[in-house]
Amino acid sequence: MSFAEPQITTMLGLFVVAVGFFFFFALLSRTWDLRHIPGPLGARLTNFWLFGKYWKGEVFSDIALDLQRKYGPVVRYGPRRVLFSDLSAVGVIFNTKNSFVKAESYGVIDQIVNGKLVRSFATTRDEARVSSMKKQLNSAFTTAAMLDYEPHVDHNINFLISKLQSSDSEVVDMARWTIFFAFDTICRIAFSDDQGFMEKQSDLGDTLEGARGRFAYWHWWGPVYKLERLLFKNRFATRASKTSLLGKLATERLQARLEKGGLGTHSDLLDRYLQAGQRDPTTFTTSTIIGVVISTIHAGAETTSATLNVTLYRLLQNPRVLAKLRAELDAADLSSPPSWQQVSKLPYLEACFKEAARMHPIILDPTEREVPAAGAEIAGVWVPGGTVVAVNRHALNRDPSVWGDDVSVYRPERWMEADDTQRQKMQRADLLFSAGKRSCLGQHVAWIEMKKFLPELLNKFDIELVDPKRPITCKIPMVFFVDDLPVRLAPRKNE
Repeated sequence: MSFAEPQITTMLGLFVVAVGFFFFFALLSRTWDLRHIPGPLGARLTNFWLFGKYWKGEVFSDIALDLQRKYGPVVRYGPRRVLFSDLSAVGVIFNTKNSFVKAESYGVIDQIVNGKLVRSFATTRDEARVSSMKKQLNSAFTTAAMLDYEPHVDHNINFLISKLQSSDSEVVDMARWTIFFAFDTICRIAFSDDQGFMEKQSDLGDTLEGARGRFAYWHWWGPVYKLERLLFKNRFATRASKTSLLGKLATERLQARLEKGGLGTHSDLLDRYLQAGQRDPTTFTTSTIIGVVISTIHAGAETTSATLNVTLYRLLQNPRVLAKLRAELDAADLSSPPSWQQVSKLPYLEACFKEAARMHPIILDPTEREVPAAGAEIAGVWVPGGTVVAVNRHALNRDPSVWGDDVSVYRPERWMEADDTQRQKMQRADLLFSAGKRSCLGQHVAWIEMKKFLPELLNKFDIELVDPKRPITCKIPMVFFVDDLPVRLAPRKNE
């Protein structure tokens, strides 16, 4: 070995150390303005900290609660990501006057249709464009518009009840039936006909799997959205990619309607979207309409069925609550299926849904927003512009100052017993349909489905869990999709 070799080895070692220090201090300087906010060292240095936890099988609900316990109500979960458990943060992050735009991580679920990226309504970050779109779309989602869609809901409720009544099996997987019902119903509301999931009792064309896959993809790649965009949303990858399953469904339905014609003759959402395109063709291009249809299907089926399933599960676990709800339904003397006018004014029914969603938030991952360039004070903490912020709904939903000391108990009465001050706190903390200007546009559609379906199910059947001790689980770590809900059904004795 020559005399120069040890020197070269030493020089290389020093170079590696120097490069390491350079990148370390570069990372620190990039987030120096957030040094006053605590968090794990790994999270303060790189988004791969959260990415790694996901790939180890950890879900964000557990991560968020652990962060809140260790670091308090304001904590970093990424180099420029901050999580708030304080109720006062909700009104700032989801304010309606100077809206925080959706974070770049929403771009992960942009769909590829015919070799081009299509932004859905949910992923559009341009607030001015969103306002223009909502101006044209609001009429499609008013309470009055729900009356036009009600026959579609009634049709599918009747169909499902008849299927359950004719079933030869005493044990039924209600989770499976509920997702088939929700998907077929949102398709009827959107297109005036359904996909036939309830009729065939199967996932036709893997459409449901495609919708779930979209949520799973968002979960895995959301923490490292820039890497996802570099790998899968570059010009060459986009052109080479096949049209997504949801994109294919939306495109086929749009093309079929355009060929059929008859604008203004269908009582469905697609007709209203096309009318919006006629009024504002600059905003509502074909690509935009496809994106809105994708949002309608994606958000309108899975989250609705998940809320129905967690509510039914909690009711069956709590006979006292179920009996009280049945008493409210019986006193209302409901038609079959019940009308929206009848069920929209039942307070305990609504409280049962809200309480179940409080205990089982349907969206598990953070709904991220970006702080404006000027920065903002959130929950008494200054947050510089460009920072991604989110509400820790998992900790907030367990906050005794909002919900009372019995936060672990399923007690719908809390929504009705609270005084005005407490009720206002609960309403601010309720993020079932998000909040602010970007709250769920289709929440009225979800309510009409849920409030009509559950009473009809309870009025027609006596229901019990096959295994009351068995917890509900989900496979998709971003959204609480109930995998299976085995129950015993029998015709209700007073029917």
